[in-house]
Amino acid sequence: MNMARTLVGKNVNVYLKDGSVILNVKVVTARSEKGNGGPNISCRALRQKKPLKIRLKEIAWTEQLNPYFAERA
Repeated sequence: MNMARTLVGKNVNVYLKDGSVILNVKVVTARSEKGNGGPNISCRALRQKKPLKIRLKEIAWTEQLNPYFAERA
């Protein structure tokens, strides 16, 4: 959970355990919700209004992106 909190406000690529990849999303929040299946992160793509919730146990690893890359894209 502490690692997820360090990603808040940063652009990352999220690699899930099922092999899929979510590219270039901004982590909005990291919360531990007891009623909704445990800790999760909320992330948003560039043109997406509603955040996507991903449970931490579904995430294999994350790759932090260069902040200058996100500004120029």
